[in-house]
Amino acid sequence: MPFIIGTSIPEDKVLVQSVAHIYGLGLSQSKILCKKAGFGSDSRGSHITFSKGKNLENLAEATPLPLGADLRRFTNDKIRRLCVLSTYRGLRHRKGLPVRGQRTHTNGKKRPLLKLNVN
Repeated sequence: MPFIIGTSIPEDKVLVQSVAHIYGLGLSQSKILCKKAGFGSDSRGSHITFSKGKNLENLAEATPLPLGADLRRFTNDKIRRLCVLSTYRGLRHRKGLPVRGQRTHTNGKKRPLLKLNVN
């Protein structure tokens, strides 16, 4: 099972959908990457050779946006900064409530509390 940017690519799944599971890549971007790497639209994870897998990984890393663990770290740092500054959004994140103005009268009551270590 090949790994691309820390994400395993299943051998029986369509490659375009598997590449879209990389954090920060969507379906349209994964179609573009697979096409540039020389894979067809019906390619599967079992069709990846070592050299083609490296080519696909290099193409994914060449995108100007952060992907995978870098993007997760970036978003977590932004949330942590909001919590440290005690902004309204940071307090909502800390309490585990909806952050972007969703209603809480009837929805959002069973959202699990997310405890962030803010040190």
